[in-house]
Amino acid sequence: MFGILLFILIFFPLFFQIVWGRKAIAASIKLKFWAICGISLMLQVLFSMIAFAILSDDFQQGLLQNGNRCGMALVGIIVISLFFTFLLLVAMLVQFFIKRSYER
Repeated sequence: MFGILLFILIFFPLFFQIVWGRKAIAASIKLKFWAICGISLMLQVLFSMIAFAILSDDFQQGLLQNGNRCGMALVGIIVISLFFTFLLLVAMLVQFFIKRSYER
């Protein structure tokens, strides 16, 4: 259960950027493109911290029950968060160039 929730939390800002960024480029919503980009970045940071906190709590409960537990999942959530942050920045860059080409 926690694995799917963590993945959804980390993936959501990228999905938000793709969907709402396209709508902001087409001017079908009142928010500006840069506002959508800012919201996406803030959500990425916030949701990454929440996912890490959830996994850390699960890790602590596992230590109390079993005594020994591998902590590589904590490193994995950090790497996945960084990867999705990179994908989010690439999506923003691509949408920026699309927006600039529409304005010409």
